Amino acid sequence: MNDIHTAPIQDGELFFEATGTGEPIFLIHAGFSDHRDWTYQIKDLCKQFRVIAYDQRGAGKSSIPTSAFWPAADLKSLMDHLTISKATLIGHSVGGTVALDFALQYPERVSSLILIASGLNGYAWSEKYQVWFQSIWNVPQADTMTKQTLSASFYSISLSNQNIKSEIEKITRENIAKMLTWKSLDVRSFAAEPISKLHALNIPALVVYGSQDSHDIKQIAQLFHNYLPNVQTKEIPNADHLLNFSNPTELNTLIVDFLSNINEV
Repeated sequence: MNDIHTAPIQDGELFFEATGTGEPIFLIHAGFSDHRDWTYQIKDLCKQFRVIAYDQRGAGKSSIPTSAFWPAADLKSLMDHLTISKATLIGHSVGGTVALDFALQYPERVSSLILIASGLNGYAWSEKYQVWFQSIWNVPQADTMTKQTLSASFYSISLSNQNIKSEIEKITRENIAKMLTWKSLDVRSFAAEPISKLHALNIPALVVYGSQDSHDIKQIAQLFHNYLPNVQTKEIPNADHLLNFSNPTELNTLIVDFLSNINEV
């Protein structure tokens, strides 16, 4: 049974679910999403680990931003609330940037780092990506923004699966609608340009991406491969940006195998 709680943060609270026992893992969801981003990972990971899936500020059931905030600082508040001194961080997409930002700021509190289709602060996104991202905001209305968000080619494999399409659309629409109520869009990072700092982050890291994800995400994965000193990089065939939904068996196996191997060392 899930243990459902909220944790205090500055100017609000974070909703989280804690499941299982063992070494702690924090799951950090993608943008326009919430803890449901990890529906198909929790059921496997909680068999061996204590899994904490939370809604970032402004998402799901957590408080909306009222002023500038640091997502990595919110994660630290959650860890402190749970009296967890060190944990594995698993981040998907924007959640990967939060996990990395936290690891660079508080490396002593991260036992391992798993970046799934991760973004990267300071990365020069392609013109194609920027045009798509800006187009999402042309009509600030939840249904229209959801449709435009999911029109990107790097969602096409996941959305072709009718069993998960409606689930993805619902989560995306609900969190876009919530984002439209934010009182501040000032989201900050401790390391705005982290590439030059990656070589010093000697934490076991796993980088995973789908073969059909965007060129940008593949380029970022290559940067992690080049600059992180203790990294494994894995590509999942026939998977896109939402590989956590479309390819959970392959992804979960990579995560469990990685964590099992580093724990044996």
